[in-house]
Amino acid sequence: MVKTTKRSRKFNAKGGPKGMLSKGATITKKGKLKRGANHKSPAEKAEANERTKSVYKEEKEREEKRRSDNDFTNVDSLGELDMDAFFEKAAAGLADGDGGNDDDGSYDDDDASVDSAEKGGAGNNGADDSDDDSYASLGSEEEDIEASEARMKKELEKLSKTDPDFHKYLKENESSLLEFGNDDDDDMDDGEEEDYVQDEDAMGEILSDDDNEDKEVTDESIKKQFEKQQRMQENKFLLTPQRLEQVEQSAFEFHSIKGLKRIISAFRTACHLSDANRKDEDVDSDDEEAMRSRKKEFQITSPVVFDRLMSVCLVNCQQEFYYHLLENKSGKGQAAEGDGDEESESGSEDEEEKESFDENKPINPSKLSKSPHWSKVGPSMESFLKSTLHLLSEAGKDANLLKFVLTALSKYVPYLTAFPKITKKLLKICVKLWSAPLDTSEDYNSVRLQAFLRIRQLAITQPYPLIEDCLKMTYLSYAQRSKFGTASNVTSVLPTLTFMGNCIVELYTLDYASAYQHAFIYIRQLALHLRTALMKHTPESMAVVYCWQYIHCLKLWVAVLSASQKKNDSIDESSSKLGGGAGKDEEANLLRSLVYPLTEIILGVCRLVPITRYVPLRLHCVRLLQQLAASTESFIPTTSLLLGILELKEISMKPLRQGGGKGGGKKKKDDVRGLRLPLILKLPKEGTLRTMEQLDAVLKETFVLLNREVDLYRYSPGFPEFTFTILQRLRKVSGKDMLLRF
Repeated sequence: MVKTTKRSRKFNAKGGPKGMLSKGATITKKGKLKRGANHKSPAEKAEANERTKSVYKEEKEREEKRRSDNDFTNVDSLGELDMDAFFEKAAAGLADGDGGNDDDGSYDDDDASVDSAEKGGAGNNGADDSDDDSYASLGSEEEDIEASEARMKKELEKLSKTDPDFHKYLKENESSLLEFGNDDDDDMDDGEEEDYVQDEDAMGEILSDDDNEDKEVTDESIKKQFEKQQRMQENKFLLTPQRLEQVEQSAFEFHSIKGLKRIISAFRTACHLSDANRKDEDVDSDDEEAMRSRKKEFQITSPVVFDRLMSVCLVNCQQEFYYHLLENKSGKGQAAEGDGDEESESGSEDEEEKESFDENKPINPSKLSKSPHWSKVGPSMESFLKSTLHLLSEAGKDANLLKFVLTALSKYVPYLTAFPKITKKLLKICVKLWSAPLDTSEDYNSVRLQAFLRIRQLAITQPYPLIEDCLKMTYLSYAQRSKFGTASNVTSVLPTLTFMGNCIVELYTLDYASAYQHAFIYIRQLALHLRTALMKHTPESMAVVYCWQYIHCLKLWVAVLSASQKKNDSIDESSSKLGGGAGKDEEANLLRSLVYPLTEIILGVCRLVPITRYVPLRLHCVRLLQQLAASTESFIPTTSLLLGILELKEISMKPLRQGGGKGGGKKKKDDVRGLRLPLILKLPKEGTLRTMEQLDAVLKETFVLLNREVDLYRYSPGFPEFTFTILQRLRKVSGKDMLLRF
């Protein structure tokens, strides 16, 4: 329970807001308390002050006289006493327990408070990680003030019995004089008076109600709200550069766990500074655990302190986690007993251990939990990781901050084996940053790269089920992003899609067993869409297949299967020299079994609508099939698709020439200048393959692919029979008109 401050005790002793209202205070429209004017003449005030001073003077004299009478060591008593009487009186005083103290026992109270303070201090030192001892309250000074106030209150109570008329007069006209220790006279310093006014303003805000000004407020609710605001103010500590330097030295130089907890607490506060919806009222003041957690918060107002805190924590906290949890400190004590040479050897071994930390190797969670400091450092590490994830989610478009945080997280990923929930949250955030469609600038491309590196690191270092999530989430993000990969945004989206595709290929070659399961499911999904289009032939079902999203997904799976076969060939070469590698070969053969169904899907897309307008789509599919054939070293027939383009009737017809110059009128859509076939799926609807530009682009691309087709099988034993059909078709197509036209 938080200790109430002196100001709150003063305010409650007056009776709270209800007491102030009874004394003539009023509530303004804004809900603030306003004190009533003191309608007294100067003469009455002066008379009341004089009588009060005289009463104080009389009581003071009476008190001094009583003390002198009870003190047997005063000058008068010593002069009157002989030796025997002196010892008798001293023995009687000791028997009565006076001990030279006052009647009210204030010195005994002070001694008891000191003893309790010493006991509390010893308890705090004994506890290794208690609350922040640098923010201890000055309780002993307040107890001294309270003791003196209690004595004066007793004297004022006696005044009501000795002089009831005068006491009644003071109560009616100068009630504040009777409330000794609870008023705010001019003897208050400026700081106290200012804080007290702030408390009254806070109470005014509590009393305010914009919806219903006549609503009744109970004393208990007002007191509860007031104590809550007091606790909120006491639980905020300003973090200055000097204090930050002290905490850094304690945490990173002296390797103090308490210092590490403090700087992580400050780091958590810095990460939550951007919370727009954060309110102090969300924390229940009755919840002691929540109030203790808020007491560890800091107040950061300087951008210099913020930048310094973020950089220091992200860079150095990993070293402290390794020092407290994983570093082998047993050799240090043995080296201390030996000679200087042994100490140097142990120091070099420790340096080798620190350098041997590999961020791409997983850490066994049991190794962390068996550490003697895990119960103290583990919660701090969890708080640090959660705060870092919150910072990533709230950073927005700040590419420099995102890049710095993602780069620094590489050293903390191996520790995530002990926090599976945080691992999944980090994966979601990294996938979101990796596939973000908002920014395609060069600065943000570095953020994409760092986000993918963290995804790959998670897939390598974390236990088995997480790689399944990595493969699934990255592919779905790519498929969703590929909707916008059209020719209109070729300079912005297509480079990003190419980068994302290469990243997915890298992930799917890490674990062939998991890659086969996901590739089988998603390739089957593409086959189901194609079957629906073949059976229904509706515009909606055709649009699902003849779109950029479908083509980009086919490109991705072709790249994945091709890369797996190339990597498998390199593994076979190395295993043949070193021996082994059979298990990896079997896993790669699983992906090789998906080459045939993927080939059938691509051929089905080519033959779905065999019309002239979709010649660019057919050329896309031929290019994908040739890539599969080259990587798998298998024969995939695509010659008929290319030769079918040369036999189109539009090829043999005379091309249309568009009128140029000023009199040519408006340009039509079929007048395509500088046609780029790799960036389109279909030709214009009007004048399909009739313009010179379209014919030139289609024939050039067709002959390029025919040349690549011949190069693929030039070392095959059946190469002469394979080229016979191609030569026969080419001789038939190459007539006089074709030679004159091209």
